[in-house]
Amino acid sequence: MQFDINKTIELVKGGVMAPEATWAEYLGENPGWQKTLALLTGPLLLANVVLSTIFTWLFGGISKYAMGDSFFGALLFTLVTAAAGFLLAVFIINALAGVFGGKPNFDRAFAALSLVAIPAWLAGIVGSLIPWVGFLVSLAGGIWSLVLLYRIIPLAFEVPEEKRVVHYIVSFIAVIVCNMILGAVLAFGGLRPGVGVSGAVSRDSGKTSIPGDIASGTGIFGQAQRQAELMQSAAQDSFEPPASGKVSEDQVEELVAVVEKAEAALADRAERLKKISEDVEDGEVNSPGDLMAMYEGMGTVASLQNVEMEVVKTGGGNWAEYRWVKEQLRVARLQQGSGSDALEHNYELYKAHEDILGDLF
Repeated sequence: MQFDINKTIELVKGGVMAPEATWAEYLGENPGWQKTLALLTGPLLLANVVLSTIFTWLFGGISKYAMGDSFFGALLFTLVTAAAGFLLAVFIINALAGVFGGKPNFDRAFAALSLVAIPAWLAGIVGSLIPWVGFLVSLAGGIWSLVLLYRIIPLAFEVPEEKRVVHYIVSFIAVIVCNMILGAVLAFGGLRPGVGVSGAVSRDSGKTSIPGDIASGTGIFGQAQRQAELMQSAAQDSFEPPASGKVSEDQVEELVAVVEKAEAALADRAERLKKISEDVEDGEVNSPGDLMAMYEGMGTVASLQNVEMEVVKTGGGNWAEYRWVKEQLRVARLQQGSGSDALEHNYELYKAHEDILGDLF
C-alpha cells in the first residue's frame, strides 16, 4: 500500500471536523493494518515525533531539558517509545474487546486507534511550538482522543453497550500499567536520554530511598512516571529474614497499618474512577478545564494496582520486608499454625488481627 497524501489529508480533516462520519466510512472499507499504517499512522506518528522534537529543541520547553543533550538520542527514544506505546494500546484494547463481549479484530483496532489519535498527534505538534505552556494544548488533544476512543468502541469492536464503560476503563488501566512497566525497564536500563533513577540503598536496612521526584511527583504527567519509578525503587529493596522464620509483633502492626491506609486509598480512587466513567458516559466534557480534570483523575487510576507498594515506600518502609511478612502470615493462615513453632507463632499474630487481614490473602 502506497502513501496517498490526498487520502491522508482527507482522513485527518475528517478525523477532526467530522470524526464519526469519517470513522464509519473508513472502517467500512475494512482496511488492513498495512493500509492504515501507510495512510495515517506512519505519517502522523512520524510527523508528531519529528516535528515536536525539533520544535521543542528550537523553542525550548520542559521536554527539552527532560530528554538530555542529545537531539538524535531524544528523537530516536521518542520515536521508539511512541511506536511501542501505540502498538501496545492496540493489542490490549483489541484483546479486551473479546473479553467484554465484543469482536476483536486487529486491523479494525489498528485503524480505530489511529483515527482517534489524530487530535493528540496534531496537538502534540502545535503544543511544541509554544514554550512552557504548550503542554496544555497537547493535553487537550490527548484527552479529546481519549473521549473519541470511548465513542468509537461500539463501531470498531461491537462491545455491548452495558459493558462499554468497563471495557474502556479496564483497557485504559491496562495500557497505563503496561507502559509504566515499559518505562521502568527503560529507566532501569539507562535507555532514557538524560534520566537516571537510582535510589540510594541503605547498607543496614536494605531499603531504597525514594528520589524527590517520586515522593513529591504530582500533576498532569507525573502519575505514570511516578509509578514506574516507584516500582523500580521498590525492586531495589532487600531484606534478610530471621533464621527463626518468625515475624515480630511490630512487623505485623506495620502490615496492618499499611493495609488500612491502602483500603482507604482504594476506596477514594474507586470513587474517582466511578465519577470519571459517569462523566464520559454523560458527555460532561465541555471545556479545557474539564479535560484537564478528567486527565488528572485518570492518572490516579494508573496507581490502583500499586497502592500497598506506594503506602510502604512513601512511608519509608522496606517493600521486600513487607512482602516477606505478608507471605509468612499467608502461609501460617493456610497451615492453621500447625507444623512448626514459627507457623504457630505467626498464626497467633495473624489471628490477633484477623478482622483486618482476613480478606488480604
